[in-house]
Amino acid sequence: MSQIFEKNIKALLKKNPSLASQLIALTNNENFEVVQHGNDPINLNIIDKKRNYPIYLTTPLKEIEEKQKTFSKQYGRYPVLFFFGMGNGIFIKLLFANTSHKKIYVFEPNIEILYIAFHIVDLSEEILSEKIVILKPEEITYAKALNIITHENVQLFVKLFELHIYSEYYEKFFAEEIIKLNKLLIRAIKQTIINFGNDTIDTLIGIEHHIKNLPEMLNNPYFTQLAKKRNSEVAVIVSTGPSLQKQLPLLKEIQNFVTIISVDASLPILEKWNIKPDFVTSLERVKETAVFFENVSPEFQKDIIKIHASLQHEKVLKNSYGKKMLVMRPFRHTRYFGLHQYGYLGIGMSAANMAYELAYVMNYPTIILIGQDLAYSEDGKSHANGHVFGENNVVYSETDEYVTKYGGEGLIRTSRAWIMFRNFFEKDIEETKKSGVLTINATEGGARIEGAVELPFKTAIERYVTKKRKKNINLRTSSQKTINKNLKKAYKKAIDIIKYGEKIQKKIEKVFLQVAKTCEELEKLNKQNKLEKINFDKLYKISNKIDKIKDAIETNKFNTIFGETIQSYLVNKELDLAKIMVKPANTEIEKKAKLIDWIMNHKEWLFMLAGSINAQIIVVKRSLKPLIDELEKRNIEYEKMDLTIKENSSIDT
Repeated sequence: MSQIFEKNIKALLKKNPSLASQLIALTNNENFEVVQHGNDPINLNIIDKKRNYPIYLTTPLKEIEEKQKTFSKQYGRYPVLFFFGMGNGIFIKLLFANTSHKKIYVFEPNIEILYIAFHIVDLSEEILSEKIVILKPEEITYAKALNIITHENVQLFVKLFELHIYSEYYEKFFAEEIIKLNKLLIRAIKQTIINFGNDTIDTLIGIEHHIKNLPEMLNNPYFTQLAKKRNSEVAVIVSTGPSLQKQLPLLKEIQNFVTIISVDASLPILEKWNIKPDFVTSLERVKETAVFFENVSPEFQKDIIKIHASLQHEKVLKNSYGKKMLVMRPFRHTRYFGLHQYGYLGIGMSAANMAYELAYVMNYPTIILIGQDLAYSEDGKSHANGHVFGENNVVYSETDEYVTKYGGEGLIRTSRAWIMFRNFFEKDIEETKKSGVLTINATEGGARIEGAVELPFKTAIERYVTKKRKKNINLRTSSQKTINKNLKKAYKKAIDIIKYGEKIQKKIEKVFLQVAKTCEELEKLNKQNKLEKINFDKLYKISNKIDKIKDAIETNKFNTIFGETIQSYLVNKELDLAKIMVKPANTEIEKKAKLIDWIMNHKEWLFMLAGSINAQIIVVKRSLKPLIDELEKRNIEYEKMDLTIKENSSIDT
């Protein structure tokens, strides 16, 4: 074993032991030949003997040198790069001489090429520091692609994404693999941008509902007691896809032997069939969700445990009878309240995703999905018979896409929303597999969910459901002393949000006014054709002030309290600012132009930042009344504060 190869393998064993083991298992490269050009020992080409085709069409070092020049001009300031193919490894190694490149992903389809490169170039330091991540493209699933794209050093630069094909060799012989990988990464990018959020108002509504609902959450049983507390061996998750109807007779037969977790929309349908679920999950913050509970009798609801997201509308909770828990969605601002005993659920985007998370938290070894079509039926229906909003609640849209059918043969039409739900299922299923969970998609229709085993519902029942009656689950509430303590704690946290927000808002507004004035001056000089009079010393000082604001909002406390509120707009703005960051700045003119562009683009950035903080402060203030009423009802002392809402900040809107 060569010294270089040994160093690379030792490093890779710590970061990707599976790939390292595959390389160790190779004793030589049977399908490739290494050819040296001239006298230079690193001027090495790699020839595919079976295809009789080289990785480098001319002299390797000359190609690498030309590639390096071209790449330096176009991508020299890109923090993250993606390559399909490693080649002999020399070009990849040379890229790290540029400190702008923080992370490079290399997808090498042939283990033998990687074996050769590991004998030529020492990448051990870059592997250990994770500056380079080497992966086999055939092993990349959607979940793994999402992990790549959501990496903290990657996600802000996703709009710069480009999968660079290392050489003509890879393009010629691995076209299908390249297309498949590119699609997976782009799918992950789309989901990542969606996850940032696209509506600050939705976030603020959720914050307001969460704070208003805190007294009810604290007075009801706490969620963490359900951890690993399953009452049978199989959980059946009931969704409202068009195929649900055909599964209901079988579900009725086995209802006493499996745990039924229903989404809220399925509850009225199950009542009509007299199938009582054990749990119902409800996620949406809109008041229209209340319809699902309004259409179910209180008598039918009373023994069902309803798992409500704490951000739901009060009308939903008023129509939810009997046993219920309010559980927080795992947002940073909900975690800030420190009420961890009441738990977190709902990282996905649908009540069905939430139901799957619940089944995993409760430790069900087998999870069966029914009615999880995530697509229109062949005759265009979107939902099951008996759905409150009708079978055609969702209609065809121009943004619809086609995905692989259940069963794997052909394509089926689906919506963007269902694609998002499916994305979360596929990610979660891959994660739960590591814990030995078997997920069966017994929907028998709709879209394929990768990672789930497709079986007819009848077959799944015969194989995995035993006639053993399920146990009752008893729920406990916290002691009154603990509830009092948590009420006071929740109020204090809300007040902290207001005080901290007002303090940082003032700092941002001060810098905004300076930036706005500077932008006006720049626009005036541009109109007068007097750009030579621009005071660049002043611009650098303004840029430094912007950087200080960025430092302030990158603190853990700010991100925890205001992260979700600002991200829907600001993160998308940051994605555009990333394009300015990577612009060339090799000459003095380029540097000055880049500086002007940077400051001009931060005027709106600062305005929206201050506005978003102000909006959250207003929401927190006006949502505190139920919490204050509960504190006073219980004679709990609390710090009184002026909660008068000042609608306008110092920024003239």
